[in-house]
Amino acid sequence: MTLDQSTIAELATMYLRAEREAAPVPPWHERFPAVTEDDAYAIQSELLRLHLANGATLAGWKAGATNPGAQSTFGLREAVYGQLLRQRRLSSGATLPMAGLIHPRVECEVAFLLACDLSGPGVTPEMALAAVQGMLAAFEIVDARTAGWAAKMPEMIADNVFQARYVLSDQIVPVTGVDLAALEVVLFRNGQEAARARGANVLGSPANALAWMANRIAAHGHALQAGQVVLAGSLTPLVPCAPGDAFEAVFDHLGPVRLACR
Repeated sequence: MTLDQSTIAELATMYLRAEREAAPVPPWHERFPAVTEDDAYAIQSELLRLHLANGATLAGWKAGATNPGAQSTFGLREAVYGQLLRQRRLSSGATLPMAGLIHPRVECEVAFLLACDLSGPGVTPEMALAAVQGMLAAFEIVDARTAGWAAKMPEMIADNVFQARYVLSDQIVPVTGVDLAALEVVLFRNGQEAARARGANVLGSPANALAWMANRIAAHGHALQAGQVVLAGSLTPLVPCAPGDAFEAVFDHLGPVRLACR
């Protein structure tokens, strides 16, 4: 790593304050031109520690930048991961206040609910799906705490891969017999189709993303645990959301998930 512990703590505290105040911070990657992905994950880990110290609960994990276009945009070599906090989970049909967010966007995702622990390295997609209780339709609301979404690799990872809120449907569906690569979702914003995509947009299949997650977090000493939720990455492009917007995503096999914004 190239950052010392005091700098890691400073940057993590900066993101915590930005979240609490819904106030963006400037990008910092040019201050540290030699910063590494391990540095960025160390900031993310410190940010998680701060949240947990303030009473939050770790509920799962999320994959991000699961396609080459997103990786190129943010200067990444591969997909990235972040954590999900229980306090940020919403039920389908919930209303999301915009006042606590900066410039949020909505993504459509497949969520997996783990039935047993899953630890890398060496996890295959088949092994990953065997550890799953079921899957759900999901939205993720992402919100870069970097001004103007001008984040690159270190800001994206350090900022917990922009995780802000997530919405899960009520229906848990078995994974058996479902072609996850071919699974389709249609996203509607205020009744109009806003995006349409398939599971192949996520590392070729959400099952691949789940296996990647188990293997990647193992490199940092983590493992997926029974009862946790994993968001496998966005099938659709990011869609801005604003007060008054209503979103519905209709997934093959998984059914709908809904969100209102105010």
